[in-house]
Amino acid sequence: MRVRTILIIGIVVREAFSFWTAHPFDFEIWVRTGYSVANGLSPYSSMPYVPGLSFANDFGTPGNHAAIGYLAFWPVLLGAIYELFLVVGSGNRFVYYFMVKQPIIIGDVLLAYLLFLYVSSRNPELARKAAALWIFSPFAIILSSIWGIFDSLAVAFVMLALLAPEGRARSAWEGIAIFVKSIPVVYILPLSFSREKRLVNFAIALGIPVLFTVLAVYLIGWPTDAVTTTLADTLGKRGFPLSLWGTLLYLNNLKIVSDSALGSIFSWGGYLWIPSVVVASLLASRWFGFGTERGVVQSILVVTLTFLLIRGQVNEQYAIYLLALLLIDIALWSPKRMKLFYALSVVIIAATVSNNFLLIRFLAPVYPGALDLEAHLIAAVAPIRDALEYMEGLAFCALNIWYLRALIQERRPW
Repeated sequence: MRVRTILIIGIVVREAFSFWTAHPFDFEIWVRTGYSVANGLSPYSSMPYVPGLSFANDFGTPGNHAAIGYLAFWPVLLGAIYELFLVVGSGNRFVYYFMVKQPIIIGDVLLAYLLFLYVSSRNPELARKAAALWIFSPFAIILSSIWGIFDSLAVAFVMLALLAPEGRARSAWEGIAIFVKSIPVVYILPLSFSREKRLVNFAIALGIPVLFTVLAVYLIGWPTDAVTTTLADTLGKRGFPLSLWGTLLYLNNLKIVSDSALGSIFSWGGYLWIPSVVVASLLASRWFGFGTERGVVQSILVVTLTFLLIRGQVNEQYAIYLLALLLIDIALWSPKRMKLFYALSVVIIAATVSNNFLLIRFLAPVYPGALDLEAHLIAAVAPIRDALEYMEGLAFCALNIWYLRALIQERRPW
């Protein structure tokens, strides 16, 4: 099957879900963000329910946690989409949902194509397989076209950084990736410290997201205190237990560890991922170096695995970063790890189905009672569901530890 056919099928499948399914928390925030930005409101403070467009209130009572926690790229883009919707949407909320999903779906399909380009220049025989594995991955389809989360767009810019020449071009693409969604900041050392003038490259990678966010905040007139507070709150968050903190969170659910003890531990432990990522980057530089293609990819993988294991809140979509890089590793250097890709995919899909119980909540745009039905079913099986989520988190961590150990064993003296 030609890569063009693969991509077209991937687009059709994703578009089929685009306008009538969505996550009642994340996507509802996107809905409110577009409206708020277009009407001069700050997306970093509590955003109001939008009559005729909003479809859920999954933020508690009275819904005062509906605020965005990203740099300015996404809210500005959503504001532009809302303005376009006013012109072409005829007030139909499903048209608005469709329009908001488009950059997310484009990012996901673009990521598949960039994986094809990266692999085809080095191992053409496996390039189409890598693209097909991504395009037809149930996990990628759920996240982009059903959930409506935009991490694939950020990973696409990371791929553009890998495809770019080392130095300023690569650093610029990394800076854009950080601007799209801040998670790629963990790759800043491997992607900007591979050539001469490293400090200049580092400044480019860091300066792009900072400069454009500051410009957006000041030009639009959003209150800076709300921006800094909301962004800072995301650094030490704790929640869905896909990291090594899962045991502590599960014991808290069982009331074995108190809320006060958990809060005390996370007051410092929630930020442990930051120095851990820095240390992992420095060790990766020593083990693999940032001067070769394989060295950069291995270094980014080590950083990714460290981030996933140590961060206090690891949501399902974070696996996107690992799976895309793992496909490169498999296609170019380690075909024996294909079973690891399948195992990680199965575990993360299972965790997604458990956490978003049976995917019922994604029907919220067309079924207003979706959250109530989900809550009723969860109440009936809560202990089993909690235990299942914990086991899935352990399995995810175990696979990540195994992979990290395998990568470290491949290190070479530098």
